[in-house]
Amino acid sequence: MGLNPPPAATMTDQVAIPGASPWFQGHFPGNPLLPGIAQLHLVMEAIRATLGDAICLTGLKRVRFKRMIRPEETIAITVDPVPDKPGMYRFQLTIEGDIACSGLMLTGSPEGEGQ
Repeated sequence: MGLNPPPAATMTDQVAIPGASPWFQGHFPGNPLLPGIAQLHLVMEAIRATLGDAICLTGLKRVRFKRMIRPEETIAITVDPVPDKPGMYRFQLTIEGDIACSGLMLTGSPEGEGQ
């Protein structure tokens, strides 16, 4: 069983994380911020929504966190396949047009699949 073919077009999603989300617990009391790992999780979920759950994160490149993300802010997620680089995706998380996070995400099949 192989992976689904890579998408030819941009993947997009929008999400607002409620203040009661476990992502904000302890990060930081009285000044809640969405952790970087949660932001990367949102990107991976956008990719899995198109390619399926049989895809995993294998690497990250040039990730930049440029803006804090607060509870309830609407986050626009944009993911584009990088031409001629199977499994590599350029991503951006924006809030009202401001870039909050960007970078490259590398994906692949889980280790051992197909062996």
